[in-house]
Amino acid sequence: MKSGGEVEKLAIKIISELKPFCKKIKIVGSIGRHEKKHVDIDIVLIPKDREKLENFMKTQGKFLQGGEHESTWKVEGVQIELYYTNKKEWGAELLAYSSSKGSAIGLRVLAKKKGFHLTQHGLFKNGKRIAGKTEKEIYRALGKSWKKPEER
Repeated sequence: MKSGGEVEKLAIKIISELKPFCKKIKIVGSIGRHEKKHVDIDIVLIPKDREKLENFMKTQGKFLQGGEHESTWKVEGVQIELYYTNKKEWGAELLAYSSSKGSAIGLRVLAKKKGFHLTQHGLFKNGKRIAGKTEKEIYRALGKSWKKPEER
């Protein structure tokens, strides 16, 4: 098993190699929160060409599973989750996968109390998207001050 530092180095390597296949890409999860221990790598991205991106990933490691919005890979013994999104949902996706579990649940509960529905696809009211392009936009709509992932 790789150390946290080795997992972080692998994440930086994977991100730089995936950049040409993406419009936007960011490391989230425990690495994005600057925690000390990392066992996997979580990446949110907007692909330019998903097929080319996944063909590249096949040269790096093994495809484990995938669907419309995510795929899971094993590279150098480390599990990598790729979360696919678009411009409208970028902030909501970052918020969903960069927050600690408790913080993410807390925000969803707060949203529900205020009559909203918060998912990794955005903040909705009566089925209409209210926010989602940025994390700050979602926090603002919920009447909260934005916090960095490591503060959540």
